[in-house]
Amino acid sequence: MLDEYLWGHIERISPEAPVPILSVTRRTSTLGGAGNVAENLRHWGAKVAVIGVVGEDETGRQLHDLLQAHGVNTKGVLTEPLRKTTRKSRLMSLEHGQQVFRLDEESTFPVKGEIENVLIDAIRTMDRNIQAIVCSDYLKGVLSEKVLAAVFEAARARGIRSIVAPKDSNAEKYRGANILMPNSTELRQLTPQRANANEETWLDNSARSLVEALSLEALLVTRGSEGMSLFEHSASGLRRVDIPTMARSVYDVTGAGDTAIATFGAAVASGADLGTAAQLANLSAGIKVGKRGTACVDLDEIRSSLNEVRASHDSP
Repeated sequence: MLDEYLWGHIERISPEAPVPILSVTRRTSTLGGAGNVAENLRHWGAKVAVIGVVGEDETGRQLHDLLQAHGVNTKGVLTEPLRKTTRKSRLMSLEHGQQVFRLDEESTFPVKGEIENVLIDAIRTMDRNIQAIVCSDYLKGVLSEKVLAAVFEAARARGIRSIVAPKDSNAEKYRGANILMPNSTELRQLTPQRANANEETWLDNSARSLVEALSLEALLVTRGSEGMSLFEHSASGLRRVDIPTMARSVYDVTGAGDTAIATFGAAVASGADLGTAAQLANLSAGIKVGKRGTACVDLDEIRSSLNEVRASHDSP
């Protein structure tokens, strides 16, 4: 996806309708969606190869250029002439420093036929040095059941982990994944449960049922202001670890999930245990929400934040 920002001044109301007129003075574009995940991974120093689909349009060409500018391998990015590349245009008021309108242009029909087959072939012939596969599902039509099945099969064959940010309510679509990383809303969609006044009991029951139903290695639930909860298999059964939020102030939640899964994926690929990877993901997301738009978090910010955490723990 391409995230576009149109900045300008609002000085009067339109004579044609009771809406403000934004006089645009500058325009910026950044990587969004899975592109934002890739960019965050590059900020962490990871080598990244992306597989996906764009349209045969200017937005698709911009995405290619931005990915390559960040050193991302784009050989697996396919072009589908009938598809409109996702572009999210945000109109931003300089006076108020906030978004006043958003315009989305995109195609979300499922990939099929030759395009789907080429995607699957790209997955099966990935570089042998890949250490983890991250799937960011935004329900834009690319992660079909067949494509995901190919991902999970490739991960098993190579002995590496597949990590999925799920958006679909069809849990069976993700059978075969190692780790799912939903937010609370997505977990509710994946595991319909009767309303329960106790949020913690609901979370516990839903997570356990999903882990068992899909035979997951682990489930990491992002919970906004409540932080994250990791459910991981251990010698004594399914273990739950709650990680409190690290956000000091929330400025913009755009891309926080992308930052979290990128950090988690990079840590897992580098050999970190899942608990450490989840802690780093939570820390990164807390830094990200203090920034505008799909901003990246780099290693220096992580180190600085870790030092602050250590200092607070050491203080009397």
